[in-house]
Amino acid sequence: MDKVRCGTCGGEHDLSEMEPSYTYPDAYLAVPPEERSTRTTVGNDECRVDDGVPPDPRFFLRVLLPMPVRGEADACAWGVWAEVSETAFARTRELWDNPAQYDEPPFAARLANALTCYSSTLGLPGEVTLSGPATIPTFTLADGLDHPLAREQRDGVHPERVVEWLFAHLH
Repeated sequence: MDKVRCGTCGGEHDLSEMEPSYTYPDAYLAVPPEERSTRTTVGNDECRVDDGVPPDPRFFLRVLLPMPVRGEADACAWGVWAEVSETAFARTRELWDNPAQYDEPPFAARLANALTCYSSTLGLPGEVTLSGPATIPTFTLADGLDHPLAREQRDGVHPERVVEWLFAHLH
């Protein structure tokens, strides 16, 4: 995919260098801004939220949700957040700089963002896989999950679908 003229702004966007991405988990954004300094801890790759809702606190990791693109060698990866258990969160932190983290078995997680272009993605089950200190962990939706996002992750999407995602995120 190269540059595409945008139907919204009329400008040209180089879509080959873009992927849809979320800066924070939705639970973080649900905390009133004036309370975030006392109820959250957030970084580029991890987040902890004390939202007063059991289980409390909640733990999140930044992950990539790979989506195969038909006819393309590389997948498009959504930059999303996954909610994980406190144990998985602590283990990930322990292994963060370990080059052998790929030996760690995948662990259960739930999608922590309501994705643009889909309905009801928040909380979809899956698993996180660690692959190395220089790469972002990946999130794979649960096998057999009957949701459009899960079907597209399993079956792949046409390049035009990626353009829809990207334009939705641009504007």
